[in-house]
Amino acid sequence: MCLALPARVVTKGVNGVADDAVIDVGGVRKTVSLAMVPEAEVGDYVIVHVGYAIGRLDPDEAAQTLALFGALERHHAEQDAEQDAATLAEPDTPESAP
Repeated sequence: MCLALPARVVTKGVNGVADDAVIDVGGVRKTVSLAMVPEAEVGDYVIVHVGYAIGRLDPDEAAQTLALFGALERHHAEQDAEQDAATLAEPDTPESAP
């Protein structure tokens, strides 16, 4: 299974390498290669897979995908909170005497 994430190009030409760029995914910044997408410019959205931008992405599509990721994150956080609350509400069971 592969996972590619939409990311916004923040800067190009990182560390003196023309094909390298800093991208932003939900506040996390990482340096990736733009060698496969040399037409990408600062502010563009790209799809990133294992350190390489592999294609440009329409800003509306990127926003929809990022919104879905946010909804999934909130859903999992709610489930975790419910599970934690249920665990705290369980009565302690007395240990068996030998």
